[in-house]
Amino acid sequence: MVGPSLHLVNERLGARFLVWAVLLFGLALGLGFVPLFDVLGYDFAFAMGLATAFAAVDVGHGAAAAARRHGAQPAPARIFARGLGGALGLLLLPLAASLLNAVRVRNCNLSAGLVFYALLPVGTALFAAPAGTLAGLWFERRGRVVAYLLPVLSILWTLLRLYFDPPVFAYDPFAGYFPGPIYDEAMQPPARLLWFRLACLVWVGAAVATHFAVRTFRDRDHLGPRARMGRIAIAAMLLGAGGVLFVGRGTLLGSHVTRGTLNRELSRETRSAHFIVRSHASAAAADIDLLHRDLEFRHHQLRRILGVEPTGSITVSVFPDSALKKDLVGAGGTLYAKPWTREIFIQADRFPASRLRHELAHVFAGAFGDPVFGVALALTPWPRLASGLIEGVAEAADFGDPSGRTTVHQDARAMIANGQAPPIDKVVGAGFSTLSGARAYTMAGSFCRFLLDTFGAEKLRALYRSAGDFSAVYALPLAALDRRWREFLESQDLPAEDRARARERFRRGAIFQKVCARELAARVAQARHSLGSPAAVALLESVCVDDPGEPIYKLDLADAHAAAGHSDQALAAGLALTADDTMTFPLRARAATLAATLFFHAGRFDQARSSTEAALTFATDDGERRTAMAKLRALAPGDDAARASLGRVLFGASPTAALDTGLVIYFLTEFARTFPDDALGPYLVGRQLTYRDARLALTTLHQACPLDGAPAKAIPLPDAFTRECHRLVGESAFFARDLPRARAAFERLKSAATTEADRLRASDFLERIDWEERR
Repeated sequence: MVGPSLHLVNERLGARFLVWAVLLFGLALGLGFVPLFDVLGYDFAFAMGLATAFAAVDVGHGAAAAARRHGAQPAPARIFARGLGGALGLLLLPLAASLLNAVRVRNCNLSAGLVFYALLPVGTALFAAPAGTLAGLWFERRGRVVAYLLPVLSILWTLLRLYFDPPVFAYDPFAGYFPGPIYDEAMQPPARLLWFRLACLVWVGAAVATHFAVRTFRDRDHLGPRARMGRIAIAAMLLGAGGVLFVGRGTLLGSHVTRGTLNRELSRETRSAHFIVRSHASAAAADIDLLHRDLEFRHHQLRRILGVEPTGSITVSVFPDSALKKDLVGAGGTLYAKPWTREIFIQADRFPASRLRHELAHVFAGAFGDPVFGVALALTPWPRLASGLIEGVAEAADFGDPSGRTTVHQDARAMIANGQAPPIDKVVGAGFSTLSGARAYTMAGSFCRFLLDTFGAEKLRALYRSAGDFSAVYALPLAALDRRWREFLESQDLPAEDRARARERFRRGAIFQKVCARELAARVAQARHSLGSPAAVALLESVCVDDPGEPIYKLDLADAHAAAGHSDQALAAGLALTADDTMTFPLRARAATLAATLFFHAGRFDQARSSTEAALTFATDDGERRTAMAKLRALAPGDDAARASLGRVLFGASPTAALDTGLVIYFLTEFARTFPDDALGPYLVGRQLTYRDARLALTTLHQACPLDGAPAKAIPLPDAFTRECHRLVGESAFFARDLPRARAAFERLKSAATTEADRLRASDFLERIDWEERR
């Protein structure tokens, strides 16, 4: 039976079918041993679809070539059917291989994997096989070359769109669907992909119909002129409809977003010396003005830090939220830059915007990167992309404004001490993208900042331009530089709580090391969106079943139980996780906080106080510590007034829902009125006012932490609150354009700083004030 079958296949499709069958099956087997690609899901389907594009056009062409080779021409419809059937047949063995691999590797959603397989490799085959057959029928001598050129040119066109257009996602009839940054892990089959595939079918169907119409027009023996012209007219209409769907799919289907589409959504344009800001019409004018000031200051800093600046204006697209950003450009929580077009894409953030200088640094680095992309890319003596240098230089440039208690150097030292650090040669090269984002960014940022401070900006720019030729730039091999850097890190202060916080922050591996990374991330996102419903609980229960070893999922499930009113289950989980000494301190603090909240809402205030004390014990962050201390004040024994005002604010409307903003301000004001000698009241009220009315905030904060020698409250703020109060005074004064007062606050913060990160943040804001005064 095998011999006749092979002969039939060879007769109708040529030996190429067998060659491609072996190649695709081998690819599927190989992917079965590559993390992330080893389950039937998006990544496996994308890789198979890309290979299928070339296999299908070749097999489609083979059907036409075989028919011509054997002389007797079968009906054209039969040639198309043979090519399409052959292309689809190529996908059976790879699918079977992936399904069988699910016995060895956990696959958390086979149905979603099958949908991806249908929309990517199968959808590609449905488009590519007829295209290859058409190439074979229209080009007798060079048909195979033309067939291969079709996916090549299509993919090149898509890459050009990625280069010039704002989005980082792309749809292509041959390559399928590319979703954008790998750090947006959640992935389920998007509806746009289905509509895109239907548009592609209409387009290729119109092309096939046109072929038949033209063939009919040539065959004058069978049909009269009217019938011939009628068929040509129908084919033309079909082709026109297909063209509208295919070329105009950006507006119809949302699968191709141009700069014009983006500008219609972000319709407001404002300009400053170096920036063009595109924002949503709903954005407040004061916020846009503040953003321009922030951008111009960061531009000034980066010019000093890196020693260069880009030519021309930088365009900043500011989205009101991550959902719209994800919909329009394909990156939800991930900010990104396109150095070659001098653009960055961010979402609205509280001033001063975090990560803004990091993204701008990518554009600045474009001034000394490769001439096409402006990144650390070199083509000689061999092509290499130093992804770690691309992000490391941006992190190094943003070193002076750390977001927590630690600097990037201290985080790198903690990672090394905890045994979580990847090797530096993998961090600074193309292997960067295979690592955990948190680990890779930190290690690359610390290493590049060390190079910047030790050898200067000129050499760092040369290293970037060379895509990592360390020996040529520094006259030292990477291993020697690595040793010097690690010796430097040994001098960095590393308190136990900072090391404990780093253990959790850098605990999880890259997407390639996670169980069903895309599927579970999608379920968690759905659960958080529907928190309070039984569906959220069911989703997170399934997540915990699929990845029982991940403690974050257990905490998420406890939160879902609390939101759904299952207090007993949530409390049991919170207490168990608090007592679990295999958990990291930050996770135990989160579990204890949940338990305390549940106890509070159950009226069990003594237990709420005990759990809050546990949360304070496990706190590794100043914000966590302040919150726990404020909650203990609300839970003071016998103090019903504090519990009824401050307690309602800090423990929320329910275990998982915050109180309405108006009620928050009301109850905090009531707490401040009831306890006039306690500085905590005006501090908390002022905190709420800082980003609403800076001048009112200053008046209130002055009562909590006066800077002018005025008498303090009888019950002063603890040190952790005092530092934060001075920061709020500084920012409120800045918003109110009272720069001398802002300077006094940040100078006090700098002189009283207990960590290097605090000192750097205060220095950064003082530099901002200097710059504003010079303006």
